[in-house]
Order: sequence, then structure tokens, then C-alpha cells
Amino acid sequence: MLLIQEIDLTWAKNERGGSGAQARRQFPEAYPMDPLPAQTDVAVQYLGFYQKGEHFLDAAQEARWSLERFLPKIGFTPAQVQREIQQRLSWIRNNRLRILPRIKDLNLTNLSIRPVLEGISVSFFYDSQRSGMPYRRGHNQDFHNPNAPLYGKDCLNETAFVLAPGQYGRIIWNERKTDYDDRTWYYQLHICNLLHLSGETPLQEDIFLSSGPDFIYKQLAVLY
Repeated sequence: MLLIQEIDLTWAKNERGGSGAQARRQFPEAYPMDPLPAQTDVAVQYLGFYQKGEHFLDAAQEARWSLERFLPKIGFTPAQVQREIQQRLSWIRNNRLRILPRIKDLNLTNLSIRPVLEGISVSFFYDSQRSGMPYRRGHNQDFHNPNAPLYGKDCLNETAFVLAPGQYGRIIWNERKTDYDDRTWYYQLHICNLLHLSGETPLQEDIFLSSGPDFIYKQLAVLY
């Protein structure tokens, strides 16, 4: 079984430095795992967070906070606001956990995951279609492979680690993006915890918290 926990933290210019940056140093890098159906082969848990000053809101809290402030300004009644909030909260709940039949069905930004003889290989690459800035360049392990999607591409593409059964890895990277509406910059920290569970390992809620990762791979850039 492969368990993946995707954690995204988003903040704006006001939180870039000072007390905002200090608060981010205390942001957790792992959270409890949701219950899973029996006979799960691949599970992806998505957790989104938003920084407001020195505080962090989860996706549900941020949805309520933002909709309660924005929707009345464009004429929504209190009842309409609450309906919109409930619809957004339902969407967040329904998209929090994805169960997949095979590793090959994964489609994660900047990550390529595949079975190998030693276990599960996890590679980090710059996904130019979905990633922000800065552009990551470096060794491309598939540069000379004509059958690979990144053949001949000038981008970073390297193996972060290989997880044997029972091993736990963490990938951390950051990026700067531009808002589609007002073109302002915003920033994101991404943490991906991956656990290759052997058949004998019990699935506990604190499975990502009870021990530290065996491998940590980082791509942390200075975000202007």
C-alpha cells in the first residue's frame, strides 16, 4: 500500500517576512490520516491551509472566512451565503481523500512515482504546466530517453528517493504564483509525505506523526 499526504500552505505578500515567516517555521509537516476503506492500494489525502497573519486556517475555515466577507458585498442574502458555504464545505470534504487502484493512476504536480525492483521510486521534476516560479533547472535523468515525457527538456528531473516496504519519505518545495483575477503574487509551500506500507503494518491515524521520515528531499527557493 502507498499512502500519500499532500499538504499545501498558501500565503500573500503581507505574510512574506517578519512575523509571518517566523510563524511558518512552526507549521506542521504532517497530520493525522483519514480512515481508509478496506483493501486500499493507493490513497492520497489532500490538506489545504491558508496563512492569515501569524495564524493558519484549514481549507474549511478559510472558505467560511472568505465567503462570509465577500458574498454580502455582491448582494448575497445571509441565506444564500450559508448555502454557498455549505456547498464549498461539501466540495472540500469530497475531495479530501482519493482512493486509486494503481500507482500508475497518480497524477501529482512535480512528482513522478513508479514501482521498481527495490520498492517505489519517487522523482521530483519541474512541471511547467502546473508549477509556479522559480523555474527549476538541473539534471534531467530522462534527457536522453526518447520515450520519456521530459526527453530533451531543460528542467530538473531527479530521483528523490526509493521507498522500500515500511519506509517513509517527505518532499518539500515552494513556489510563487500569480492570481488569475488581480495578477498579484501569492506563495505556496508544498509538503508531500509518502509511506510505503508493508502488509504487516497496521494503519493508525497517527501513522505520519508517530515517527519521522526515513528520507527528506527539499527544493526550497528564495521567493521574491
